Amino acid sequence: MEAQKTLKCPVCDWEIKDGGQKVTAGGREVVVCCDECAQKLREQGARR
Repeated sequence: MEAQKTLKCPVCDWEIKDGGQKVTAGGREVVVCCDECAQKLREQGARR
């Protein structure tokens, strides 16, 4: 039996459940855990 890999949010480091949310940032698609982290990632990308 293969161990299940746990995905962590790159913004807050929480476990991503229910598939998370896909956000395009810096030309890449990133999966985050919630709306709040998605907004933070969008804002960070806009500042660059």
